[in-house]
Amino acid sequence: MRKILFFLIISTLTSISVSANDALPKDELHALWKQRIQSILSKGKLPLIDMETSLKHEHVVRYVPEIFDTFDELGIALVAPDGYQDTKDGRKGYRWSDYIYQLSLEYPHIFISTANGGTNKNWTQKKTGGNSFINQLENEMLTGKYHHMGELEFRHYMSGHQCRGNKTHRDVFISIDGDLGDRVLSLSEKTGLPVSIHLEVENEELVKLDRALTKHPRAKVIVAHFGQKRHPYKQTDFTPYYVKSLLNKHSNLYFDLANGHPNREYICSGESLNETLIGDNSLWESNTGSQSDNLSPDWENILETFSTRFVFASDYGGGRPELSGYLEKKVNNFHTQIKNLSPEAKSNIAYKNAWKLLVGNEW
Repeated sequence: MRKILFFLIISTLTSISVSANDALPKDELHALWKQRIQSILSKGKLPLIDMETSLKHEHVVRYVPEIFDTFDELGIALVAPDGYQDTKDGRKGYRWSDYIYQLSLEYPHIFISTANGGTNKNWTQKKTGGNSFINQLENEMLTGKYHHMGELEFRHYMSGHQCRGNKTHRDVFISIDGDLGDRVLSLSEKTGLPVSIHLEVENEELVKLDRALTKHPRAKVIVAHFGQKRHPYKQTDFTPYYVKSLLNKHSNLYFDLANGHPNREYICSGESLNETLIGDNSLWESNTGSQSDNLSPDWENILETFSTRFVFASDYGGGRPELSGYLEKKVNNFHTQIKNLSPEAKSNIAYKNAWKLLVGNEW
């Protein structure tokens, strides 16, 4: 009943009947997005556009549309979720799914059509022939149905439980300045779509990122999880000074703030892969080995000075807790990170930058 009610509301607002296979024209869709953002602003809340999260088909069935009440409460205006591979049905190669696209047709006022995520084995094993993920990604993005790409894993560490279980399939190495990276960034340039990538900030990976952004200056690249350093001995170059130089050099570089709360533990952090790192978000101020809930002044200055280069993200996905409680914690952590920023910087990071990336115009 609620699904029908929401659809009727949207049809009334736009005076357009949306079929299951036909998306709204872009100007109508953007007007709908703007109306949603304005509705949250009118309640005195800071609107959020979630630029990196993942929803399995089972998540959609379980949570939508009931989760909309949580969205409203937290100020989440728009969500750009990537999808997972389709069920096994005899198709060879990667099985592209369209349930996220269908979700964006049913609830165009909230969900932004986003490509399948690059977390599957076809992508991480660098397959390129026939019905490979990269071939289908290129074909699908050229249809005009989608507004965002991501999350695509280039350099990705194992999670704590994967490390303990020696599940090394998530220990991903794909060069952002190699052939696959070149195809993805070229696709962003050709379509004008932003792309969210997972790239651990290892010293060598930062050099590769610099080369890739130099080669593709018109690509819109969002690097996920700003400040997350889980193997610090490999990530010594990632400092406020270096990030400032990178942002000054590349106007097409963005970061999302889907990262850890103070003192979050990460198991698998040492060279022996069984040590524990306390505080894998390096942005928090540290005193005598413990992190506070304030950002260090140098990192806070980066967010304020370059407030047009960061976006909100929740980073939901498989293996996460119940969605409502998870989002509440992520949104609270985001507000803690930006609490001392100027009102202008807060608005930029919460929704205005994402708006420009998605629509192409300033809010």
